[in-house]
Amino acid sequence: MDFSQLKKKMLISLFLGVAIFIVLGLYSDFNKLVSSFLNFNIIYLPVILLLPLLNYALRYVKWSYYLKLLNINIDRKDDIRIFMSGLSMTVTPGRVGEFLKSYLVKEFTGVPMSVTSPLIIIERLTDAMSMTVLASIGALKYKYGIVVLAASAALFAVFIVSVRSKTVAGFIIRILKKLPLIRKLGKQIDAFYKSSYELLTVRSIVFSVILGAVSWSFEGIVIYLALYGFGTPISILSSIFTISFASLAGALSMLPGGLFVAEGSIMGLLIMMGVSREIASAATMITRFATLWLGVVIGIIGLIGVQRRLMKLKSGRN
Repeated sequence: MDFSQLKKKMLISLFLGVAIFIVLGLYSDFNKLVSSFLNFNIIYLPVILLLPLLNYALRYVKWSYYLKLLNINIDRKDDIRIFMSGLSMTVTPGRVGEFLKSYLVKEFTGVPMSVTSPLIIIERLTDAMSMTVLASIGALKYKYGIVVLAASAALFAVFIVSVRSKTVAGFIIRILKKLPLIRKLGKQIDAFYKSSYELLTVRSIVFSVILGAVSWSFEGIVIYLALYGFGTPISILSSIFTISFASLAGALSMLPGGLFVAEGSIMGLLIMMGVSREIASAATMITRFATLWLGVVIGIIGLIGVQRRLMKLKSGRN
């Protein structure tokens, strides 16, 4: 895997992130924005930074659960490094960079990427399902985004039914195997489907969606505390709805880290709820730093650690 290309994409996303913060500052009146930050009660900041870590911890539980379902055993420390490194890829388009985790599992265990790639996809699928569940609760209250959420739920259902129905899946696989560019990948396609089928049981879906709903709720509390720190509180339900809807919209946009779409959604929803423009901008900045960029920093640390570990293992083999 070309790490240099991944680093370039991450740098581009970083520049985009900075640009978004500048746009938010200009949109909300820079002087008022600065004044809002100066009046922020920093006593809430440690908890705001801790909550995303709890989210990552529960998401790691799901990652480990999926590995167990596929009978893949990795040293715990290496497993944590692999999971952490994936966080650095959240700012790649559509989060496709997270397939880095699949590649790293192959490097450590020899398990082909065709076996573990479905794990990455289903991680994202169940995350999106959890966000949809959380956002739906708020959508019913605010009568906002119901069509988008219903369409998303329908797409998730179609995907799951297609995978679990061997008749439908078999039909799709037979078509794929006839395509000139794919016919040579017959074994990989079969392995990919086998893993997908094993991961999408009713039990694993229910467990993953419930776990995801809890973990993503922590990020909703980030918005709640950020606004509380600015002296403009909204309800926890409204906060969870805001982050869930914005994160889902960002994910569906396929943009790196949901940039622009997530920030715009958070700010727009907060303003709709009566929050002033400058406070909404400031809260959006704090929320995105805590829920996105903090994870990227942790991911980079994990990526450095996993690269060093691989170099050590390879030198030991030689």
